[in-house]
Amino acid sequence: MIKRSKRSAFLLSEAVVSLFIMILALSILLFLIQTYHQQQKVLFHANSSWLISVSELEELTVHSSLQNVTTDGVTFVTDNDYKKPHKIYRLQIYHDMLRMTGQIHGHMPVLINQKSINLMVVNNTVKISTIDQLNRKWEYYLDFK
Repeated sequence: MIKRSKRSAFLLSEAVVSLFIMILALSILLFLIQTYHQQQKVLFHANSSWLISVSELEELTVHSSLQNVTTDGVTFVTDNDYKKPHKIYRLQIYHDMLRMTGQIHGHMPVLINQKSINLMVVNNTVKISTIDQLNRKWEYYLDFK
Protein backbone atom coordinates (compact mmCIF):
# COMPACT_ATOMS: atom_id res chain seq x y z
CA MET A 1 0.00 0.00 0.00
CA ILE A 2 1.08 3.52 -0.77
CA LYS A 3 1.06 5.91 2.10
CA ARG A 4 -0.11 9.41 1.43
CA SER A 5 1.68 12.25 3.08
CA LYS A 6 -0.49 14.28 5.43
CA ARG A 7 1.55 17.39 4.86
CA SER A 8 -0.13 19.94 2.64
CA ALA A 9 2.04 22.52 0.92
CA PHE A 10 2.08 24.78 -2.09
CA LEU A 11 3.70 23.55 -5.20
CA LEU A 12 6.33 25.71 -6.80
CA SER A 13 4.06 26.33 -9.80
CA GLU A 14 1.23 27.53 -7.54
CA ALA A 15 3.59 29.96 -5.79
CA VAL A 16 4.85 31.34 -9.14
CA VAL A 17 1.29 31.80 -10.44
CA SER A 18 0.23 33.64 -7.27
CA LEU A 19 3.29 35.92 -7.48
CA PHE A 20 2.51 36.64 -11.13
CA ILE A 21 -1.10 37.57 -10.28
CA MET A 22 0.05 39.82 -7.44
CA ILE A 23 2.62 41.61 -9.67
CA LEU A 24 -0.01 42.08 -12.38
CA ALA A 25 -2.51 43.56 -9.91
CA LEU A 26 0.09 45.95 -8.47
CA SER A 27 1.18 47.12 -11.92
CA ILE A 28 -2.44 47.84 -12.90
CA LEU A 29 -2.94 49.75 -9.65
CA LEU A 30 0.23 51.79 -10.26
CA PHE A 31 -0.92 52.61 -13.81
CA LEU A 32 -4.33 53.78 -12.55
CA ILE A 33 -2.75 56.00 -9.88
CA GLN A 34 -0.39 57.60 -12.42
CA THR A 35 -3.26 58.21 -14.85
CA TYR A 36 -5.32 59.83 -12.10
CA HIS A 37 -2.49 62.20 -11.17
CA GLN A 38 -1.91 63.14 -14.80
CA GLN A 39 -5.61 63.94 -15.25
CA GLN A 40 -5.57 66.13 -12.15
CA LYS A 41 -2.63 68.10 -13.55
CA VAL A 42 -4.37 68.53 -16.91
CA LEU A 43 -7.60 69.71 -15.29
CA PHE A 44 -5.73 72.20 -13.12
CA HIS A 45 -3.75 73.44 -16.11
CA ALA A 46 -6.94 73.81 -18.19
CA ASN A 47 -8.58 75.92 -15.48
CA SER A 48 -5.43 77.99 -15.03
CA SER A 49 -4.95 78.63 -18.75
CA TRP A 50 -8.57 79.80 -19.06
CA LEU A 51 -8.12 82.32 -16.26
CA ILE A 52 -4.77 83.56 -17.55
CA SER A 53 -6.06 83.95 -21.10
CA VAL A 54 -9.16 85.81 -20.04
CA SER A 55 -7.28 88.14 -17.70
CA GLU A 56 -4.85 89.02 -20.51
CA LEU A 57 -7.78 89.64 -22.85
CA GLU A 58 -9.51 91.77 -20.25
CA GLU A 59 -6.40 93.93 -19.81
CA LEU A 60 -6.25 94.43 -23.57
CA THR A 61 -9.95 95.16 -24.10
CA VAL A 62 -10.15 97.77 -21.33
CA HIS A 63 -7.97 99.96 -23.54
CA SER A 64 -9.74 99.11 -26.81
CA SER A 65 -12.88 99.91 -28.73
CA LEU A 66 -14.95 97.62 -30.96
CA GLN A 67 -14.52 98.20 -34.65
CA ASN A 68 -16.31 95.37 -36.46
CA VAL A 69 -18.54 92.45 -35.39
CA THR A 70 -19.21 89.31 -37.44
CA THR A 71 -20.72 85.91 -36.67
CA ASP A 72 -17.34 84.28 -36.06
CA GLY A 73 -15.43 87.10 -34.38
CA VAL A 74 -14.92 90.69 -33.35
CA THR A 75 -12.34 93.23 -34.45
CA PHE A 76 -11.11 95.89 -32.07
CA VAL A 77 -8.49 98.63 -32.01
CA THR A 78 -6.37 99.73 -29.06
CA ASP A 79 -6.60 103.31 -27.80
CA ASN A 80 -3.89 105.92 -27.39
CA ASP A 81 -3.31 105.06 -23.72
CA TYR A 82 -2.39 101.42 -24.41
CA LYS A 83 1.27 100.37 -24.70
CA LYS A 84 0.74 99.61 -28.42
CA PRO A 85 -1.65 102.35 -29.60
CA HIS A 86 -3.90 102.01 -32.66
CA LYS A 87 -3.15 98.33 -33.13
CA ILE A 88 -5.94 96.25 -34.69
CA TYR A 89 -6.74 92.81 -33.26
CA ARG A 90 -9.31 90.21 -34.19
CA LEU A 91 -10.79 87.75 -31.71
CA GLN A 92 -12.21 84.89 -33.75
CA ILE A 93 -13.52 81.33 -33.58
CA TYR A 94 -11.39 78.96 -35.63
CA HIS A 95 -12.28 75.22 -35.64
CA ASP A 96 -12.17 74.18 -31.96
CA MET A 97 -10.36 77.21 -30.60
CA LEU A 98 -10.73 80.88 -29.85
CA ARG A 99 -7.76 82.81 -31.17
CA MET A 100 -6.56 86.37 -31.38
CA THR A 101 -4.85 87.60 -34.52
CA GLY A 102 -3.07 90.80 -35.30
CA GLN A 103 -3.46 92.73 -38.49
CA ILE A 104 -0.17 91.49 -39.93
CA HIS A 105 1.32 88.62 -37.91
CA GLY A 106 0.09 85.08 -37.02
CA HIS A 107 -2.27 84.16 -34.24
CA MET A 108 -2.29 83.49 -30.51
CA PRO A 109 -4.55 80.68 -29.27
CA VAL A 110 -6.66 81.91 -26.36
CA LEU A 111 -8.71 78.75 -25.76
CA ILE A 112 -8.07 75.41 -27.44
CA ASN A 113 -9.83 72.03 -27.64
CA GLN A 114 -13.33 73.36 -27.05
CA LYS A 115 -16.47 71.50 -28.12
CA SER A 116 -18.43 74.68 -28.65
CA ILE A 117 -17.60 78.40 -28.71
CA ASN A 118 -20.09 81.24 -29.14
CA LEU A 119 -19.56 84.99 -29.24
CA MET A 120 -22.42 87.38 -28.60
CA VAL A 121 -22.10 91.17 -28.66
CA VAL A 122 -24.47 93.50 -26.80
CA ASN A 123 -23.57 97.19 -26.91
CA ASN A 124 -19.85 97.26 -26.06
CA THR A 125 -19.76 93.91 -24.25
CA VAL A 126 -18.68 90.61 -25.79
CA LYS A 127 -20.02 87.45 -24.17
CA ILE A 128 -17.82 84.38 -24.70
CA SER A 129 -19.60 81.06 -24.05
CA THR A 130 -17.70 77.80 -24.32
CA ILE A 131 -18.18 74.12 -23.59
CA ASP A 132 -14.92 72.24 -23.08
CA GLN A 133 -14.05 68.58 -23.68
CA LEU A 134 -15.34 67.64 -20.21
CA ASN A 135 -18.74 69.28 -20.96
CA ARG A 136 -18.07 72.13 -18.53
CA LYS A 137 -19.72 75.40 -19.50
CA TRP A 138 -17.76 78.64 -19.24
CA GLU A 139 -18.94 82.20 -19.73
CA TYR A 140 -16.98 85.39 -19.69
CA TYR A 141 -17.75 89.00 -20.56
CA LEU A 142 -15.30 91.46 -22.11
CA ASP A 143 -16.12 95.14 -21.84
CA PHE A 144 -14.85 97.56 -24.47
CA LYS A 145 -14.76 101.37 -24.38
